[in-house]
Amino acid sequence: MISFGATNDKRVLDALHNAIFGTPIEGDVGFVLDVDGKPAGIAKLKVTPEESHIVRVGVMPKLRGKGYGDFFTRSLMNVLIDVTDKIVIDYVSDYYLKFGFAEENGTMVIDPEKLVFPHACGCGNADKK
Repeated sequence: MISFGATNDKRVLDALHNAIFGTPIEGDVGFVLDVDGKPAGIAKLKVTPEESHIVRVGVMPKLRGKGYGDFFTRSLMNVLIDVTDKIVIDYVSDYYLKFGFAEENGTMVIDPEKLVFPHACGCGNADKK
């Protein structure tokens, strides 16, 4: 089973962030992806009603290439649609272009109502929320 949620368990957050990014997490709250009941990924977000930032998203090295990062990222964006006026990715990556993000000053930006969720396989038409 795959699930995710916010946690302030600093032990879990630091262990995951160290394993994925090589440093302890900044701050006291993060989102954790669980795969079969085990922590598998981590995301750091800054959320406000006006503008929400996805600071970073990562998956444990041994679990990469299996779609977990895509699931996690899509899930986070889907949650942000209902809580913010703008979604900002704090780094540039072509990955976000397929969702409708545009590069702006070293970040990726989109208004939530313009966000699209294309099929992960790349087939078919893009699905809007």
